[in-house]
Amino acid sequence: MHLHYLLCKKNRYLLWVAGALALSSGWAKAESAEPLQTVNPPAIGGLLTNPGNGVARFHNQDLSIAQYPATGLEYRRYYWSEVEPREGQYNFALVDEGFAAAAAHQPAMNVGLRFMILDGPESGSEIPEWLINKGIKGTWTPDHKTFVPDLDDPTYIAYVQRLLQAFGARYNNNPELAFIDIGMVGSWGEWHNSNFPTLKPLQERYPPELLNRYVDMHFSAFPDTPKIMLLNGYDSVAWATKRGAGWRADCWGDWRNFSSSWSHMGNDYPERIAAAQAAWPGFNRAWKKAPVSLEICGHMAEWLSEQKYTREEVQATFDWALAQHASTLNLKSTDVPQVYRDILDKALTKIGYRFRVVSLTHPASAGAGQAVSLSSQWSNDGVAPIYLRYTLAWRLQDKRGSTVVQGNAGDDIRQWLPGSHSSAYQLATPPGLAAGRYQLDVALVDKTGKARIQLANEGKLSDGWYRLSSVMIN
Repeated sequence: MHLHYLLCKKNRYLLWVAGALALSSGWAKAESAEPLQTVNPPAIGGLLTNPGNGVARFHNQDLSIAQYPATGLEYRRYYWSEVEPREGQYNFALVDEGFAAAAAHQPAMNVGLRFMILDGPESGSEIPEWLINKGIKGTWTPDHKTFVPDLDDPTYIAYVQRLLQAFGARYNNNPELAFIDIGMVGSWGEWHNSNFPTLKPLQERYPPELLNRYVDMHFSAFPDTPKIMLLNGYDSVAWATKRGAGWRADCWGDWRNFSSSWSHMGNDYPERIAAAQAAWPGFNRAWKKAPVSLEICGHMAEWLSEQKYTREEVQATFDWALAQHASTLNLKSTDVPQVYRDILDKALTKIGYRFRVVSLTHPASAGAGQAVSLSSQWSNDGVAPIYLRYTLAWRLQDKRGSTVVQGNAGDDIRQWLPGSHSSAYQLATPPGLAAGRYQLDVALVDKTGKARIQLANEGKLSDGWYRLSSVMIN
């Protein structure tokens, strides 16, 4: 009995020792796993041209880089009479041409769209004649040249909705549509009729609930597209931003364009922003979800020749744009005076988004068929996020430059606000991958898999990917 007890005790001891040795062997194996390596890709300064970001090109007007910065947005505005000249016959070709022009640009641009119903009293009617002939309510100018529709006419409202739904059905899911500029109200779709002296101001003529219907129609027609709303829209600005729109400002940079005692920069914008913030406390955070876009009064050349703005005043203009988290600047495709150019170019290194790889940590080697763990740190050095979806992609290339594996991380980079961000991804390798050294590249790609976003890093390849490191496959 005593002997049996001793033998059992001895066996338990041997089993414990064997287990401990096995566990110790496992620890040793973990400790001897392939070492990690960290790379810090060098950053670059200067301008980056990216889709939906920076300076806009206005209706396909190109200038040299010496005259105007490279552009990331094709901004198009269309009158109703242009896009539906006959009832139910939509001129999609006109809008398609804008997308084609943006795609042909190097690098390719996104597109911004606005639909409009009025120009000026002397311009003639900008809603189609067939719609006027339906007997919708409205007012002719005294010379009977231009018809201004009543925005509360039920028939008119129904046709506005039909128009927007038709274009939304075609373009809402277009991955190159940077934003819809909420128009269809007022002159040039700018939510005022101040250039029509015989008309009562819109905000006196119509209640907010009626004007908000035009905002809602844009949301209904373009539910998945970023939207912006002009700051002039009074109560409707807060309504639009509460629903998820960004905002834009016209006559940006006006310090004394109209008066020596009143300006948009010093008087109009502060009051309107304060009113919008009071109406909806989230207004000052709208930029986190949708763009802020700014459009100058006149041209920058007039800042020098007519307003005679000092460099300090121009600097204040661009500082204000950065403080508002602006993503796009419409300078109307006209010459930028050289005396101001360095101020503009410096601001463009911050306007919108600017992504940079700070570091990448990964195993120095891996076996074929194993996943390579990629831990990357990123920085958005701009003042705003990106608003369209692009995919964070990784790949390995062999010495011939052929991609042997590519994978897409699940990060939603639209959530990358200014500041630091982390990403973790397991890049699987094929089981039969030949032993050797493979280059490790990264890119932000569009839905077609094409690298579209320039990073503020060295290492850019001819196809737009960035070479960061290498991995040995055993």
